[in-house]
Amino acid sequence: MKEKEYYNIRKGHIEKDEILSFEMFTKAFGLVYRQMEKDGMFQKYFGIECTDGFIEGELGDDIETAIFLKAGKIDLWPVSKKLKNYTESDLYTIIEILYDSASKPIETTWHDWNSCGIHVNKSDDALGRNEFRTRVNSILRRFKNVEISEHGEILESIEDGFEGLFTAPIPTDGEGSIQEKVTSAKTKFRRVSSTIDERRDALRDLADVLEYLKPKIQRSEFMNKDTNELFEIANTFGIRHHNIRQKTEYDKPIWHSWIFYCYLATIHVCLRLISLDKIK
Repeated sequence: MKEKEYYNIRKGHIEKDEILSFEMFTKAFGLVYRQMEKDGMFQKYFGIECTDGFIEGELGDDIETAIFLKAGKIDLWPVSKKLKNYTESDLYTIIEILYDSASKPIETTWHDWNSCGIHVNKSDDALGRNEFRTRVNSILRRFKNVEISEHGEILESIEDGFEGLFTAPIPTDGEGSIQEKVTSAKTKFRRVSSTIDERRDALRDLADVLEYLKPKIQRSEFMNKDTNELFEIANTFGIRHHNIRQKTEYDKPIWHSWIFYCYLATIHVCLRLISLDKIK
């Protein structure tokens, strides 16, 4: 069901996706978290403070220590009380931990005593994590151009129009190393904390895949000229090798993004042509 747009947004007086400040994002996340907690989304792993006494979940009877062991930092639990003191890094860390700890209730009972509330008897991790992603990403993207991935990692959002490149399956004909290299490159490139060197590594990974595929397409007229130009980019613009010919002034994030999407699209095209036996 599509969310209703109210007057200010509907009439364009306020942008629907107006960027949130960190303070406002923290408040919005706190609201979403408390709603999911009330629904029993985290009981499987965190347990529940029942009126008859604490009922532990899979993380045991000391959640604060369990969170410390995962995050390497104290004073992150309980979320509702500590949230106002979180740094941006703390908040991203907690979001990743909560994603791993989300499990949608599918069988519950209601504990009447002293208005205790929902007790979860059975839950589904996959459904819980999917719902967590949907609800949290809707506000994450309004804070910064980031989202939590299906693997539970905070990554930069995919640029508009390029979603298909990231979600389309890679036809590797059983060559798992290509799949692994491309998947690793996509994650490295999108990681929020990635450095210039890490992004350059991602470009090298894709260039290595193209180098491996190059002999398979050389006997065809398809992209002969373009392939040479692609490797001129890789070898001359500070991506794959180091020599005095390199044009390092192009070694900037905006150029990295262009090269990354160009390489990724080319890999998809080459692999699909190979899989269709159009290149022998």
